Amino acid sequence: MEIKVDFEGTKELNAKLKKIVAEYPKERDRFLKMEASLLTGRAKLLTPVDTGRLRNAWKRTAPVGGTVEVYNNTEYAAYVELGHRVKIHGKFTGGVVPGAHMLRDAVDESRMNFQADAEKILARLFGK
Repeated sequence: MEIKVDFEGTKELNAKLKKIVAEYPKERDRFLKMEASLLTGRAKLLTPVDTGRLRNAWKRTAPVGGTVEVYNNTEYAAYVELGHRVKIHGKFTGGVVPGAHMLRDAVDESRMNFQADAEKILARLFGK
């Protein structure tokens, strides 16, 4: 005995899934570019300003293979981010300058919106 079940809409579903698979890399990269730009903007706003050099040095790479990097290659960026010991005339004073944690805090703020932004992209891909 053979039972045959025919589901309506499977052709449409297959077509939709093929379209999603084809569009996914482009949408993923667009999403990563947007999130990295938002992160860069947040990091800039949180960066302390003396000359403006550090604040204006925040950059992001282009998305490649589902990865994007946000960075600041100013030679003293890590000292401002993480903090450092105070040195005067070549000797450490025992003082410490606390880190500004501008990138860490920007990442923490971005986490709150990341999921919601990702769900919007998925809803658009699935046509909801």
